[in-house]
Amino acid sequence: MADETYEGATAGKVLVFDASETVKFPTAFKNAMGTGQGLMVLVHKDRLIKIFPLESDEVLFLSLEIGKLTNDFLTKLSQIFKKAGLVDLLFSTGVCLRGTRCFYECYFNPGQLSSDLTDLESSLKVLDGVQRVVVEKVSV
Repeated sequence: MADETYEGATAGKVLVFDASETVKFPTAFKNAMGTGQGLMVLVHKDRLIKIFPLESDEVLFLSLEIGKLTNDFLTKLSQIFKKAGLVDLLFSTGVCLRGTRCFYECYFNPGQLSSDLTDLESSLKVLDGVQRVVVEKVSV
């Protein structure tokens, strides 16, 4: 950002990716996010990186491999999430790769769950079309 006082809709900064794996995150960006930590998500299909502000570093990644991504599937998934207390996702996406493998993936804070994580996993495994369920803690 050339002008730190500009208050428009967006802000941009060119980042340098080198062997050190260190990326300089501008203070103005950190201040605008309002927190000292964030979730970075790389969307492979679009080659796009998104950063979401976090209040807690507790983040879970949920991936469902499914036969077909349909509106009916998403409706039933939404009902399961609501029943489990999972209503505030940090990020979610549904994508079919080369038309043969479809995925629904999301990131969320596990503290919002009103039921046990194993109950959520069990509900998802029996959902029509689900071939695989993966739940992992996102590392710092």
